[in-house]
Amino acid sequence: MLPTFKIINSLRLAGGLSVAKLATKMGRSRQTIYNWEDGTSEPNLSEFLHLCMIVGLSTSNLFPQLTTLTEEKDEESESKSTSSANNS
Repeated sequence: MLPTFKIINSLRLAGGLSVAKLATKMGRSRQTIYNWEDGTSEPNLSEFLHLCMIVGLSTSNLFPQLTTLTEEKDEESESKSTSSANNS
């Protein structure tokens, strides 16, 4: 698995963004982006998700296991609803 700082750099480059453009879009300083990319600091979850949104990365691509778990839970809820309705 890639370290976070490499992922951030790859996402930025894949999105065709300079550090300055990404910083502006995220409402952060260029130094903050540089710090994320050199591993000095890391974005919090909401900042990371915002970065993904800016570069067009879907959270279902980012967290495929979470998507699968959510779908399974939805199917389970639907099954319980159907059972409850049939028992009434």
